[in-house]
Amino acid sequence: MFNKYRDAYVVREAAPFKIDGLAIPYPEFVARLYNLCMDLGFRKGFIMPSRAFCSDENQGLPIILLTKHFGTFPFNHGRVGGIMAVDRHGPHSHHGEDLMILQASHVGYDPDSGVYGTYNRPQMKDDCQSDSCGKLIHVIRPYLEQYLFARDRIFLRKDDKGNHLITVKNSFIDFGSQPVAQGLVLRLNNIVEEDGLGIIRPFTSASTTQTYRVSDLFRQRLEKLDYKWQSGAGQTIGSLLSADLFFFREDFHEIDDYILLERNLIEFMPDIVSAKHPSLRAAKTNVQLEFARVVESIRRSEDYQGRNLLYVAGLNIDISQKDNLPVMNYFVPWAAHVQLKDGTQDEFVHPIEQEELYAKLMEQSPENLEQSDLKANIKRILKAPRLNIRSS
Repeated sequence: MFNKYRDAYVVREAAPFKIDGLAIPYPEFVARLYNLCMDLGFRKGFIMPSRAFCSDENQGLPIILLTKHFGTFPFNHGRVGGIMAVDRHGPHSHHGEDLMILQASHVGYDPDSGVYGTYNRPQMKDDCQSDSCGKLIHVIRPYLEQYLFARDRIFLRKDDKGNHLITVKNSFIDFGSQPVAQGLVLRLNNIVEEDGLGIIRPFTSASTTQTYRVSDLFRQRLEKLDYKWQSGAGQTIGSLLSADLFFFREDFHEIDDYILLERNLIEFMPDIVSAKHPSLRAAKTNVQLEFARVVESIRRSEDYQGRNLLYVAGLNIDISQKDNLPVMNYFVPWAAHVQLKDGTQDEFVHPIEQEELYAKLMEQSPENLEQSDLKANIKRILKAPRLNIRSS
């Protein structure tokens, strides 16, 4: 007889995404990106760039710079939220001999406060601060609201007999007889004691709550954080409700193609909503997951076979105009995929990871002597004779 073993629960984690010291001003970044293409053997005048950005107006400067340095307006691979439209690989490949794709989620940043997530809209009246990226914030907001609600309705306390207790609303508990249908679910097995049979039983119960003894491991974990247990009503769990202590059971809120963004983020939503800057964490997570999905689509596609291709993914950081600062964008590289028409070298069999990609970009010149003169091109268009456009 064969022994039957329980399948292991496999956890997926997001890789570390660094920002400090890796952000490159866009005018410098795009010049270095063009020079990297040339270093890889791409040919001047035959490169078709493509961008996969959100549609916000604060992504305009990066698009203008791509046009200036690559000499043509970039193809559009992007959907709202920084999602890549992989069904556009074919059309993109038909527009140039050598192909470059730049994909980025974006997030606003205030350099004075160090806060991420908002952007000043100068086309709106008064001092209008709004979400940047609005679509990304729209996707995570329902989950963030549930998380903040739960933080204020889960209580820790120590009773007169020295029991360390947690009191939880019934709506956050996956009861064996009635699991949570929709919403935030506590991972009680990471918090409370189980009996000898592996069953979680309440210490006491009330009209809308259950109270449990916390496990020794959880108590020790809090004490390492210098947490001081309070008697009486205790205090809310607050920021101690970390990502490993809950998950979400939800039907997706989004519809149509935009569901891709929510699908990317849902597994990592506890980590996102409990982060110091949820919008930043969401943008970084989306970049990582999109890169993996897009590389797979490129490798399976026939459209890019036998062609020079550089696909770079990263994070666009948007900085609003202030009295002492113009509108600015920075790029934080994440990873790159390279394939070459004459055969890809061994060093590019695997993706170029973040620090190596940053190093490769910084090896390139921050100046592009081959960039086009957009002003001169516009003047030439304005001076061109008026054509007689006819239908027959």
